[in-house]
Order: sequence, then C-alpha cells, then structure tokens
Amino acid sequence: MTGSSATDSKGQLISRRSLAAASLTTAVAAVTLGSAVAPSRALAAGETSGRLDRILKSGKLRVGQFLQYKPYGFKTPQGDPDGFDVDLTKMIAADMGVEPEFVDNTWEGIIPALLADKFDLITANMALTLKRSLAVQFASPHSFTSTAFVFKTQDKDRFSSIEKFNDPNITISVLIQDAVHITLQRFFPQAKVVDFNTADEAILAMQTGRADASGAEISYLTQYVSEHQGLSVAAVTIPGSSSPAGMALLPGPDNDHLKTFLNTWIEFYYWNGKFEPLWKKWIPWSPLPKVEKFMAPV
Repeated sequence: MTGSSATDSKGQLISRRSLAAASLTTAVAAVTLGSAVAPSRALAAGETSGRLDRILKSGKLRVGQFLQYKPYGFKTPQGDPDGFDVDLTKMIAADMGVEPEFVDNTWEGIIPALLADKFDLITANMALTLKRSLAVQFASPHSFTSTAFVFKTQDKDRFSSIEKFNDPNITISVLIQDAVHITLQRFFPQAKVVDFNTADEAILAMQTGRADASGAEISYLTQYVSEHQGLSVAAVTIPGSSSPAGMALLPGPDNDHLKTFLNTWIEFYYWNGKFEPLWKKWIPWSPLPKVEKFMAPV
C-alpha cells in the first residue's frame, strides 16, 4: 500500500478521495436514519460517548439533592422528594426518557459526593461561585439566589434597616458552606457568623437566643416564615449580593455532552413556557428571574 492509495479485494486501486466520499455518505446516512443506527457505533474502538450515553442506556439519572431547603427541595410527610428543583429534575429526566433517582445529602457533603461519583449531577439550588467552580463545572444558570435575614418580629426596631446587621455585637447563624457567606463577608464583615449543619438548625439557634438573626436564601426564609409565627424577613437588596444558580457536574470531557444537553434544555425551558408555571407554583412571592444573559450559546 502506498501513501496515497489502497487496494480492494479485486486488486483495484481506490483513491483516498473515494474512501473519504464513501465514509461521508455512510455518516450522512447514519444521521438521516436516526434510530436505525446506534449512536455508539460511530465511535472509534475503545472510545466512549460519555456519561450522557451511559445515563440513556441505564434509563436512570442519579441526582444529588439537599432535601432540607423548602421550597427548593424537601421531603413530603410520606418521605418523597418534592420542591422546585425536584420538579425541575423530573422534567429534565422525562425529556431524556429516563427515571430520576434522588440522593439526599448534607450541604457540606454534596460536592464531595459528586466528586466521588455518587450521582451524575447536582440539581439543588446551588449558587455559582468561584470556589465551587474550582471543583465542579456548572451548566447555564436557570435562576438566582438572593440573601435575606430572618429574625424575631419583636426585634424589628433593632433591625430597622439592613445596615443594622453589620454590627460586631450581632451574631448571625448560617448553613455551613452556604453561598450566603460570600454576601456576609462582602457586605456585613463586622457581624459574627456561626455555622450549622442545616438551615433549619441555624434558624432554631436564632429562635432560642444563640444568635440574633439567621442568614439564608430569601425564598427559603419566606417559606419558613409563612409556616412559623413571630418571625420577620429582611431582604438584602444591595447590588451584587445575588448570585446565579445552576446545576453542577463533574469536570472533564466525560460530561461534555451532558452539559451541552442541559444548556440546550435550559434554553427550551424558557422558550417553551415551562419556566413560568414552575416558578409560580413554588415561589409565587418572587418576580421571575431573568437569566438569559448568563446562558451559554447552544
């Protein structure tokens, strides 16, 4: 065989151009036929199509959740997962043609569990931060997280303005490793911050006098206050205090196709009208977030 030609079974010479044309015809036919040709057959020997292909073949999407943050994720009295992010995940899985499998985690342990491949992605209400991006990659944002404080209504005069929380005599309880820490460090550096394993425990610390206020995502606090008397919420409306939120995946090329699918899905999520009814179902008190400018090109 020479560097510019090959020989067929009849001894006839076939130019490389003819081989390329034949390969192109086969590839076009595979795309045109769709389901008639399995996607994995187009791969070279030993090559893998990645996590998305394995999810589709298994029929199961493993999802990391934090089911202690209503209305985003929580458990019903029957123990079933529910909430905004749970419904969002079910919609994604349905469009994939697979079943979601929810794996509950502590907030502190959810990223380590993803890195240990305990599930395929995190769909909990996770703010995009630089520190987290060093460990994981994010799909395009689909909503925002905004910080707020909850305190006893009897302390309204004490917290008459948002600036009152930036005080060295104030103790603020927070969920450990919550992105709220970034807001506190930037805008309320004088306050003393105490971490707790769950956001509910952080609020309980305030209710029992171990903290003066508790900081968390505003929709979570609004939901909590609607179910508990004697509490008030103060929103942090300082420009730059909100963060986009999105789904987290393991870094690396194994997840490239899955990330591309999620980014495409998020685009359609907005365009086909699925977003507004879902948001209004779970977070009716908050305006619809506008995240289009953060979306990656499809």
